[in-house]
Amino acid sequence: MRLSRLGLVLVVLGVAKGALAQVPVAPAAEPAPARLEPAPEPEPPPPAPVAPVSEPTPAPAPEAPPAPAPSVAAPAPAPTPALAEPEALPLDASGSVMRPPSAAAPTPPLWPRAHSPLTLEGRFGFLVRPESGNGFDQESIAGAEFGASLYLELKREIAAGLEMERASLGRGTAIRGLDSVSIDYTVSSAMLGLRAYPKRTELLDVFVGIQVGVGIQGVSASGTANNGGVLPASAYNCGASDTPAFQIGGGIGARLMLTPRWGVTARLNGTGRRLSGEYIEDCAQGIGTATTVSAGLGLGYDFDLEP
Repeated sequence: MRLSRLGLVLVVLGVAKGALAQVPVAPAAEPAPARLEPAPEPEPPPPAPVAPVSEPTPAPAPEAPPAPAPSVAAPAPAPTPALAEPEALPLDASGSVMRPPSAAAPTPPLWPRAHSPLTLEGRFGFLVRPESGNGFDQESIAGAEFGASLYLELKREIAAGLEMERASLGRGTAIRGLDSVSIDYTVSSAMLGLRAYPKRTELLDVFVGIQVGVGIQGVSASGTANNGGVLPASAYNCGASDTPAFQIGGGIGARLMLTPRWGVTARLNGTGRRLSGEYIEDCAQGIGTATTVSAGLGLGYDFDLEP
């Protein structure tokens, strides 16, 4: 009997425990967020009483407070650059260090003269023969000189060339009774010249020169010849030239450039002429050895052989 009751109690307890396990449990309610109520709007202030209109007295402007000095921050130390390895210097073919090219470009000359000039020049001047000759009654020792020259510059300080000239050596007149004669003397020369330039600039050349060559004496005579007491004197004229004779001369000069190609030359020259004093082709007696001093001006043009 007790066993049956005990079994019944166990059954009842098992059923009750199963029923309790199947009843659902409600979850706990989450707290509701707090509600934000809007703040009450402030009431507008009551209007200020209107004062009678009157001109306001300007009040002095308040002085602005001095601006505070900006604080100067200490500069941050610059980072020390890393030392770079020195670059190798360029070498030329001989192994020496090549110099860098100059940054400044060379300036062209203001007066670009010819690089290798060939100077063609014409000259005119006057000549004086200090010595008198052959016992003339009247004699002129001055004459004119015409010439041309062609000089080639060998280097900047030296030039060589050829000079051609024709000069008048004067006139001599003699009267012996019915015999009279008037002789004009000339000389035509061809000489080699050499010039040295102690000073040479773009505008002015100063030179000393020497000439060596030959000269041919020419005579032109006119007069009267006595034919005895029966016949009257007869007039005659003739001309002749001698064989070439040795000449040497030298002098100084200067050339002023008018343009890069044109120049004016002034020259003072002395020449010794070994001319004949004998009769020349039965026409007239020669003047003999003479020394002449000439001064002249020339105009020349430079041809550039190396443009």
